[in-house]
Amino acid sequence: MARKSKAVEKTETGSEITNDVLASIPPQYKLQEEQPYAREFGVRIESTAPESHGHRDYCVVREGLAVLIGDIEHDQAHSDANVGQDQIKFHFRYSGSSEVGEEGGERDAIDPMTFGVLIQPSGLKKVEYFSAAQHEQSVTLLCEPDFLEDIISGASLALPSQIKKFLYGKSQDMYHCAVRMRPEMSQAVKTLFEMKYTGKLRQLQIEAKVLDLLCHTLDQLSDMWGGDEEDGLSLRRRDLERVADICDILDKNLVDAPTIPELARTLSWNETQLMRTFRQAVGITVHNYLHRARMERAYELLSTSELSITQVALEVGYEYASNFTTAFGRYFKLTPKQVRGQNSGSVQ
Repeated sequence: MARKSKAVEKTETGSEITNDVLASIPPQYKLQEEQPYAREFGVRIESTAPESHGHRDYCVVREGLAVLIGDIEHDQAHSDANVGQDQIKFHFRYSGSSEVGEEGGERDAIDPMTFGVLIQPSGLKKVEYFSAAQHEQSVTLLCEPDFLEDIISGASLALPSQIKKFLYGKSQDMYHCAVRMRPEMSQAVKTLFEMKYTGKLRQLQIEAKVLDLLCHTLDQLSDMWGGDEEDGLSLRRRDLERVADICDILDKNLVDAPTIPELARTLSWNETQLMRTFRQAVGITVHNYLHRARMERAYELLSTSELSITQVALEVGYEYASNFTTAFGRYFKLTPKQVRGQNSGSVQ
């Protein structure tokens, strides 16, 4: 293909990377004085806008592949604009909510624990809207078309038609879709916010986790779009929205969770199609998703609240504390008391 890569080329001094990154820093950010990275690997920028505070790390993992790791507190409602640079972006939102869309167009919601694909051709402006009191933790993989085409060539991967059309220069439209992160993806993202290493080891850990995350991303996309475009098995935008609705319903109803027939009636969806599509998009069954949501909520309550273990069990849908303790231990390989022991002021 004739598309020219816009990836930043590394030099022995690393000066070209630094200059290109500095030139592309949005006006609401500035270069932080103390940098955690070598100049040829990345930079940390911090927000100077009155509506938010925090930082983003921009790191070059490979020629044509960079990562943006953001930890920002959005104190007041505001919007950020970004002009496309002919990239495919894989975005992982660990916490915080926002809405994104083309300037003047419809907005799509970005919710916590979701993974999204954003195609942003050169020159198109993307606007992201944040409400007040949002703690955004996010990871974005920035892929140049040449890089992505090279790594998928010869691989038995099925990709959304929008990505394939963009890679081969047949589309210049903005595209966005989002689904729930699979467990292995959320774990990789979490690691990027909990790194303990510094210097070269930190860089190696970022590189390893980003490449791991990219592999999981392509694997999930291939599962979601595993069939031919015309055979009806590839996931439509409406299907993904329904899957997101199911996740939201389950997250909010851990105690009295609806059954699959009840979900199907609520969403006007065939039960068999619902179960198949959910597993295709999320990577686990509806039942396993509910179990995971209950366990993660229980861990959060045990770590941050003073509720007794019996109360926590009731909060996540278990009538008997003994059943909850068994399920919790199998899931985390820890007992609720071991987790609770980290919260010294809690009630046993």
